[in-house]
Amino acid sequence: MSILAPTVPLNGPIALRALARAFGQFDNFDRFVGGLQAALDSSTTFKHSIIAVNREMAESVGRFPAGALSFPLLGDSGSVGALQTSALEGRRQFAAEDLHLLAGLADFLGAVLTQAQRLQDAGRGRELLRLLLNQAPVGIAAYGADRRPIVANELAVRWLGAVPLPFEEIETGGDSFYLRSEGKLVYGEARRVAEVPGGAWIFVLHDLTPEQGRLMDGMQRELYRARAEKSACSLVLLEVADARHSALRRLPALRATLQPGEIAGPYDAHRVGLIVSASGLALRRRLRNLRPILDDLAGVRLGYSELGRDGRTPEALLHAALQRYGGLPQMLRPALLIHDENPGVAATLAMVLGREFRVVQSGSLERTRDLLDGEPFEGIIAEWEPGIDRAGHESIVRLARGLQPGIRIFYTSVQPAAQVPAEEEAVVIEKPFEVSALVAAVRQALER
Repeated sequence: MSILAPTVPLNGPIALRALARAFGQFDNFDRFVGGLQAALDSSTTFKHSIIAVNREMAESVGRFPAGALSFPLLGDSGSVGALQTSALEGRRQFAAEDLHLLAGLADFLGAVLTQAQRLQDAGRGRELLRLLLNQAPVGIAAYGADRRPIVANELAVRWLGAVPLPFEEIETGGDSFYLRSEGKLVYGEARRVAEVPGGAWIFVLHDLTPEQGRLMDGMQRELYRARAEKSACSLVLLEVADARHSALRRLPALRATLQPGEIAGPYDAHRVGLIVSASGLALRRRLRNLRPILDDLAGVRLGYSELGRDGRTPEALLHAALQRYGGLPQMLRPALLIHDENPGVAATLAMVLGREFRVVQSGSLERTRDLLDGEPFEGIIAEWEPGIDRAGHESIVRLARGLQPGIRIFYTSVQPAAQVPAEEEAVVIEKPFEVSALVAAVRQALER
C-alpha cells in the first residue's frame, strides 16, 4: 500500500483559477460541472478523477470500471452522480489517506453540485414563470423588501425600465400609483406579501392610454355635435395633489353624476377630464354638486373651459382649461359683478362682499358687457335711484340675463325695498346697509 507524502503536490494557481472559473458558471449547471472537471484536471493529485453526473451510473454497479475508485456524490434528495478516480501510476492499491482525501472531495462536490442543480431548477422555474406572466395583458412584477427586482414579465420590464417605482409613496401606505412611461399612462397597484421570508412586493400595471384616447376622441365628437346643434359643451379638469388619493380614484363616482352623452376619463397621471353638456352658471352649479365626491380630499384643483367662450376646437379648450386653473374652493367661489358709476359705493361693496365672494367692479356699460361676455358671474349688483333713467336699469338687466341666463339681479337703493319697481326675482338692498345683513341677503339669494 502506498503512503502519501505529508504535502500533496498540486499545481495550485492553475487549479484554483479553474475552480474560480467554474463558480463563475454556477447558475449554468452543465458549464459548472465542466468547470469543476477542468479544475480537477489542473490538479496533479486529482487529474485522473472524473465527475459523472449521472444517477444511473451511481446506482448501477456494472458501470463502475475495474481499477477505479468510485464515490457517490450525495445531495439532500439523493445521489447527484459519482466521482471516479484511477491510480496515478499504473495499478496500485489506494491508501487510507487516498480514501479520506477523495471522500472529502466527494462531499465537497456533492454539496456544490446540489446547490448548482437547485439554482438551475430555480432558474428554469423563473423562466417558466416569466413565460406564463408574459401571457397576461398587464404588467406584473415582484420586488423584494429591499426593492430589488425578483421576477417580471416583459411589459413590466419595459415600463419600469423607463421610470422608477414610487417606493416612498407605496411604503407609506399608498396601494396604487400612476406612471408616465413610453408615452403611456400606466396605472399600478401594489400588494405586500408577508408569506415569503423577508417580505416582498407584487405590482400589477395597467395601460390606461386607451381610456385616455377615448376621452380625447369623445371630446372631439361632443364638440362637433354641440357646434352642429348649437348646444352647450365644456371641458373640466380635476386634479388631486395627494398621489395616494388621486382624482383617478374617484372616476367611478364622477361618472355616476354624468348625464347621457357626457364623458369622464383619465387626462394624465394626475388629472381626470370631464366633457359635460353645460356652460356658464349651469356649469358652475354642476361643479359645485361634485363637492361631496371631493370634499374629503386635500389639494383638489380645478380647470375648465367652455365651447364658444374659450374656443371651438379641442386644442383651444384644453389650453384655456389649463390656463384657468386653481384650487377648487377658489375656482368655485361665487362671483359678483358690481356695476356702479360711483367708485366709492362700488369699493365699499367690494370690501364688504370680498371676504366671501369674488368681486369684480365696473363703472361703465361697455366694461360690464365685456366682463359678462368673458366670464360667468353668479350675480350682478346695480344701483337703483329715483334720478336714474329706468331704461338704464332695464338695459343692464337685459344685458346680464341675455349673456348669462340665470344670473341673480341685486339692486342697491336709498328707497325702501317696497318702493323700488323691480321684478320679483331681483333682490333690493337698502342703503345704508348693515354688513352682516348685506352678506346674508346675497348668500341666501345665490343659494336658491
